Amino acid sequence: MSSKLHDQEREYLIQTTNDGQLGSVLTTIYVNGRQTEVMVNPHPVEVNAEEVLSLVRVTHGEKKKEIELLLQGYHKAKNTGDSGMMYHLGTAFFYKGLYAEAVEMLSSVVILQPSHHQALNYLGIALRLSGRTEESVQAASAAVQQCPAFADYRNNLGESFLLAGSIQAALREFKEATQINLYYSDAYFNLGITYLTLLISGTNPEAELSQGSMRTKVTDAIYKASLIYPQFKSSAFDDGMRLLEHEDWKLALNQFKRVREAKKEAHRQEFSTFHMRFILHPDFVSEKAISDRIDFLQAEISKNPNYVDLMAELAQCYEEQAKLIWQKAIVHYTKCLQISPTMTGIVSSLRDAESVLNAMNKPSTAPAERRS
Repeated sequence: MSSKLHDQEREYLIQTTNDGQLGSVLTTIYVNGRQTEVMVNPHPVEVNAEEVLSLVRVTHGEKKKEIELLLQGYHKAKNTGDSGMMYHLGTAFFYKGLYAEAVEMLSSVVILQPSHHQALNYLGIALRLSGRTEESVQAASAAVQQCPAFADYRNNLGESFLLAGSIQAALREFKEATQINLYYSDAYFNLGITYLTLLISGTNPEAELSQGSMRTKVTDAIYKASLIYPQFKSSAFDDGMRLLEHEDWKLALNQFKRVREAKKEAHRQEFSTFHMRFILHPDFVSEKAISDRIDFLQAEISKNPNYVDLMAELAQCYEEQAKLIWQKAIVHYTKCLQISPTMTGIVSSLRDAESVLNAMNKPSTAPAERRS
């Protein structure tokens, strides 16, 4: 199936097909002919042709609706000048791989709120992925100036410096990120890539280090990253380590970059749907949505132990999760009384549960609405 959407000077092409060999329905999105996203939805091997066709139709409709909702939100945010909405839409565009749209939204946030460090951080990444490297360094630097103790901001700035060819500056940022968070796998992996880049260039940041010592630094950093995050290990990772051992520096660097980008793409795909759900449907809070958000926040806090905003939102998510559980209790107490109205103990428990839920609801709103 294929659909086209037009908005201003952009054409959005959504194509969905079934791949029999992969046993998956694939949806690919193009913006002005450039592929921005490929979504893979596996299905059972034994599924029949009619079920496959239905799955293709449903999947295609959902993805088309996502783009339509994003574009509607885009125009609404521009018309209202709501910086909070712009930020949330900017992150949604980012995770959908629509980087030009993300840059536009996040830039608008920064104009309205120059100290919005979250927007600056995402803007730096989106600019880098859009090929606007110098601007990426500026945005990422501004994010670090706002929050110098955030390890992921340091790591993102390091990646922008590295792409811009400022290898020493990148090395400084990655080192700082690992000092802030000793268990930050991405920063260690980037540190290894940076040392390897220096090894290839023949530049030695520390005059007393021999080539062998530099190779050891590369190996140690990459290996430490894989200990913290074992999913780094793959065939490409093994090839990189083997090439490193044989001193084939350039090919090793290419393999390690593949490993790094594969992790980033997996993360983007994992949270693409999540950001759509919370940003475009702020009133919809399901148990699965809350659980996903908790996992996301815990992962972010592990990278930034001093990020108070994330901790506060995590607490709010636990509140929402508790409310859903109490609601379930009330539903089941009510069902009990429908079957046996004379159970006085259940009546008392139902009243207590309703009282607790009412007390919990007084100060609270959905977590997605609290973020600014």
